[in-house]
Amino acid sequence: MRAKNIAVFLVALLSTLPGLAGGAEPRTSAEIAELNRWLAQRQQESGVVGLSAALVVDGKVVWKQGFGYADKQAGIAMTPGTQVGIGSVTKTFTALATMQLQAQGLVDINQPLSRYLPEFRIRTHGEDRDQVTLRRLITHSAGVPTDVFLDMQSDQARYTDVVTLLNRTALAHAPGTVGLYSNAGYNLLGHALAKASGTDYPDYLKQRIFAPLGMKNTGFADDPHAAGRSKAYGPDGTEAAVFELRDIASGGIYSTAEDLATYAATLMAAYHGTPSPVATEAMIRSMFTLQTDIPIDTNKKGLGWFLFRHDDRFAAYHAGSTFYSNAAVLLIPEQNTAVVILANTVGSDAVCEEFAFRWLERHGLSVKDIVPEPAPLPASSDTPRSRHVGYYAQKNSYAKVEETAAGLSIRHDTETYAATETSPGVFAVQGAGEANGDLYYFRDIGPYHVLFWRRGAHERQLGYRIPDEALGDEWKQRLGRYQLFGYTMPGFEKIAGAEVGLQDDGLPVLRVRYNTGTFNYPIVPVTADEARTGGLGPSMTGDAVSFGVDKGSEVMTYLGLSFRKE
Repeated sequence: MRAKNIAVFLVALLSTLPGLAGGAEPRTSAEIAELNRWLAQRQQESGVVGLSAALVVDGKVVWKQGFGYADKQAGIAMTPGTQVGIGSVTKTFTALATMQLQAQGLVDINQPLSRYLPEFRIRTHGEDRDQVTLRRLITHSAGVPTDVFLDMQSDQARYTDVVTLLNRTALAHAPGTVGLYSNAGYNLLGHALAKASGTDYPDYLKQRIFAPLGMKNTGFADDPHAAGRSKAYGPDGTEAAVFELRDIASGGIYSTAEDLATYAATLMAAYHGTPSPVATEAMIRSMFTLQTDIPIDTNKKGLGWFLFRHDDRFAAYHAGSTFYSNAAVLLIPEQNTAVVILANTVGSDAVCEEFAFRWLERHGLSVKDIVPEPAPLPASSDTPRSRHVGYYAQKNSYAKVEETAAGLSIRHDTETYAATETSPGVFAVQGAGEANGDLYYFRDIGPYHVLFWRRGAHERQLGYRIPDEALGDEWKQRLGRYQLFGYTMPGFEKIAGAEVGLQDDGLPVLRVRYNTGTFNYPIVPVTADEARTGGLGPSMTGDAVSFGVDKGSEVMTYLGLSFRKE
């Protein structure tokens, strides 16, 4: 399953609830009734079989409700006590466990992962592996690939096997340069915590977080679930055969709206200095502190949480998605309020986001407040324009820069723009249309020469310049279609095959064929038999694409999966 980048592509929010206008908390029965009506309507309109939600105000659960069914065939209603897989909301628990161990002196998050996992020996191409620290794993800035798709099920491998699987690949990016969302990285983190504490990851969370907080209906796949666990449903509302994922430290927790509300209230109480069995004030405040040393990122991050920040207002957020279920938790600590929501159906992420982001906007923040502030434009530049000329590898395409008499010609997103150098190192589009006034500039970040595009207050990077080298004969021989063999991904979205081809300019691309569509990734050769997919985050970029020979035929390895040339 292709990994989702949290809070980059956001759903459009609906207008404010009629009964919740004006900033008053929903304490009256009329306001609660309106909240019930809205969420019930969204559950039915969206086709979500069942969902549950809760609202915390001033440290207390003031509302909780289930909608639809936990088991549609049996007619069992969804309730706030029904267990659902919370996916990547698990990462907030993994981060909290890390901070607990740091407070005990058992780990130092600024130390290399190899201090705790000496078996971590992932390949590098000039990067410093010792810069893969626990802190960088927490903030998705370690350069560790997003996922490894081989042996994804828990009956195939354990979370501790991820280090071996990653050692067969390579770092995706130089640590500390790119925000790259990494499920694999959080499993490395969970493994390191188990080694440092001497307690298996799930047992540690049960003993040090779930039990102290009284989260009796929170655990993992094989744990008892006395309150009842929801069935899982596909996008058409039919019951799905559930399989459990290997990656429990990044997405393996099952919980309820009631338990997550307790968790949210506890974290906010600790933030305000109330003693907690799981966290100190200093610990939580550090987790909610903005990490600012990642030069290429799409989201503001704390330690284990995504942060919406504007002036003195902020919110901590995390969403989660398994193959079947979705969840979201939003905390607004200064206002001492939080919302949680869980849903049991493929595609329910939109409803979860809408619910959380409505509460966000109600408290004076906006979804755009998660986007990092752009870096200052260059004040001066001695760089000749010719240095910018070339192709730039993006996640799904190439951009192209050519020199002109007045500045540069820049092609991206299928359009070409003439940009005049209006100040040293800054190039502006002048003319009619929405592109008028767009700015382009370049920054050297780590090993990358990066192209940036700015329109008003919005900015994004357009990839990094690749070497101007003709495709070698050994790479030309690899062009063609490849058939997946061996291990096959489970779930609704799976890889069916691939092709190594050339785009119109003769640049190599990897076309990965899923059962849901085909996705193109530029590939940038780094050695005679290995390339990387293009782009600089936010997910599924920089992945190793390796080639070899098996039984006389060309074999390609991508995300741990094996493909044989047809």
